[in-house]
Amino acid sequence: MTIGIGVLCSTQPKPYEPRPDALVMISDTMGSTETDSTGDLHKMQFDPEHQIYAVCANRVELAAEMLPLIREEFSKMEGPRSHGNIWRALNLAVWHHRSDHFKWDILNTQFSFSGIGLIPEREQDRMIEVWRNYEVPAQLLIGTFDDQGLALLYFLGRLEGLDGLVHLMEFPGYFAIGVGSYNANFWLNYRRQVLGMNVEQSALHAYEASRMASTAPTVNRDIEVLMATAKGGFHFSREVPNPKGSPVSLPWLVSMAKKYGPRNTGPVGFPSPS
Repeated sequence: MTIGIGVLCSTQPKPYEPRPDALVMISDTMGSTETDSTGDLHKMQFDPEHQIYAVCANRVELAAEMLPLIREEFSKMEGPRSHGNIWRALNLAVWHHRSDHFKWDILNTQFSFSGIGLIPEREQDRMIEVWRNYEVPAQLLIGTFDDQGLALLYFLGRLEGLDGLVHLMEFPGYFAIGVGSYNANFWLNYRRQVLGMNVEQSALHAYEASRMASTAPTVNRDIEVLMATAKGGFHFSREVPNPKGSPVSLPWLVSMAKKYGPRNTGPVGFPSPS
């Protein structure tokens, strides 16, 4: 179980383009089983070379399997690095991951008696129905950038009422996954988080949302934070709380959260136009 938060934000005030051009991601580090738990399960992955930044939820090991597939599809991308091409690459990676697990976890163990995928005719209708309802128990938030430096946020998984497994979460510019997602989304909505806010204010709101999510019993308060633009990123945690050059740090987030509490965080944001 987990909390994973992705927030889109901007490094410059209007009318600077592209907007948003930065992202902040936060995850906790708790892993739970029926009998035990650990506070050292890292659910954040990043590949600056391919501009892939991810937070995993549910079965973290299954979610992590998708990252090499995503990297491979990004490497094969033809044409510009645009939302359309990125969306197609993510869909290909998700499809390969889902179909491979269905083949080996379901098809060969429940339907095939030959070991070569031969399915009795009487079982084919049931197999199709199982495939339609099949889910890999894993979720990901993927942050990346197009050729113009536009920050993009995708959710990989099922969303109630929507078809498909790859969803662009560009508006209002945030999304949370995991057992603490309801509390986190509630707080980000309360803060009226939008993609035009600056990095500092957005990081503060995401940090506050992670604190709200930590009230869930399977989410802990030991977090990892990532801030990235198309030029690169900063990763900080308890071990590295203040990476050189980062506009925010863990000590700064802790102090700002204490200072503002539920009060308005406007002074942290872009100056108001005169």
